[in-house]
Amino acid sequence: MYIGDIIKQYRESNNISVQDFAATAGLSVADIETLENLYIPGTTNPVPVAMRQVKAIAEAMNQPMGAVMVQLGNDQPVVVNVVAESDQPHAK
Repeated sequence: MYIGDIIKQYRESNNISVQDFAATAGLSVADIETLENLYIPGTTNPVPVAMRQVKAIAEAMNQPMGAVMVQLGNDQPVVVNVVAESDQPHAK
């Protein structure tokens, strides 16, 4: 299952609009619509989801992040943005 499937299923079962879900999650409407479209336009490649987005989506659904992560299929790309230590406030 892709993150877009999870979002759409949740929204539809709770009668929540894309706009309201995006606002609750602190993400843009474009982010939610892109994830719900499942694939990168013109390809069969799934849209990647960032860990920060998974966290926001899980919080918007009042679920632990792990509960959302276990629903993701093996072919759902998940992006972990690593911040260089030199960019950390404590390193300066």
